[in-house]
Amino acid sequence: MKLPTAHRTPLEMNLTPLIDVVFLLNIFFLVAAYYIRHEQVDPVQLPLAQEGVEDVESSARVVVTVTANGILTLGSNVVSVDEAVQRVAEVHAEHPDGAEFRLRCDQLTEYSAVEPLLLGAVEHGVTKVRFSVLPK
Repeated sequence: MKLPTAHRTPLEMNLTPLIDVVFLLNIFFLVAAYYIRHEQVDPVQLPLAQEGVEDVESSARVVVTVTANGILTLGSNVVSVDEAVQRVAEVHAEHPDGAEFRLRCDQLTEYSAVEPLLLGAVEHGVTKVRFSVLPK
């Protein structure tokens, strides 16, 4: 008696969807890396400090850059003092214990450009205020 044999077709994998996904992930990470790298690159000459504490990563940090002529930037956007203080207040409301306010001020920045930011942060209860400096 002869048994029927099943004709099986060989399995084939279609790699096209996998290649598409990998390609899209590469594009996503390239674009994300570009924005991360260029977000905090504002041309300021940070002041020099003899002493200081190493940078500690904070999940709730607002970085405001103040240029020598008093222009404020938050990320890569030019903002007013009120907008910067509002952003600090929002982050502090979300993270009451861990919100940090970081100021990147040029060496030539006058205190009159920084004072409203500090007073606004204090009014909203922010207690962690740090200045970015370079070691001597």
